[in-house]
Amino acid sequence: MTQQSFPGPGHVYDVIIVGAGITGTEAALSCAKAGLDVLLVTTSLDTIYNLLGDGVVLQPKAGTFMAEAFTRLADEQGFVRNWSMHRAGKYEVEHTQGIHFLQSSVSSLLVENGCVKGVNTWEGVSRFAKATALCVGSFLKARLSIGELTETAGRLSEMSYDDLFLDLEKQGFVFKELTLEARFEDESLPYTVSCKVFAPDELEPQSFRLKRLEGLYGAGLCASGVLSYEEAALQGQELANSLLSHL
Repeated sequence: MTQQSFPGPGHVYDVIIVGAGITGTEAALSCAKAGLDVLLVTTSLDTIYNLLGDGVVLQPKAGTFMAEAFTRLADEQGFVRNWSMHRAGKYEVEHTQGIHFLQSSVSSLLVENGCVKGVNTWEGVSRFAKATALCVGSFLKARLSIGELTETAGRLSEMSYDDLFLDLEKQGFVFKELTLEARFEDESLPYTVSCKVFAPDELEPQSFRLKRLEGLYGAGLCASGVLSYEEAALQGQELANSLLSHL
């Protein structure tokens, strides 16, 4: 990547990763362990590396954090509890040198001359980086329906905000609609989430670059549609490899 100039004062990270689900967390861990200066932004520290419900059976790919955690957390049947994975992921991020946490919502991209220089947050503070990666899952214009109730949320009890989606739409990005169904084996009520994901032509699949803007990447559900947990973890690793090759 060519030398860039950044507007105004402020620390410049190597990469900002927006979203601390499975893909974003895996990417942040790999980038930091390779020596990059990473800012990981999430709206809630309580949902880092969350699975959907308990009793999940995993077959993780070797080399991912998921695989390392699985060997410690799975029972004899291969089941892993959501809280156990969340706690392990949060602990790993907090204890990995080079990762900086920001609990906030990204409202827009900071763009100059077709190049993304970072993000703007709800607090009005801009954060600068050489590259920005969107790993926001089902949280672009998300609407959750449970029974007769519809609310602005990407998952149950996880509020979503339209600001970033509206900014991306303003930048010219094209999206398609995706509907997800959450069903449980216990007595929990099922629900559906409709959200926007990038149209296939917006992404370079091998590099995860979002082609309309320089320095912008996307991975996970928001870029590839429905993924298994294992595929999401692997995409995080592949995103990190792409970032490392371009920075």
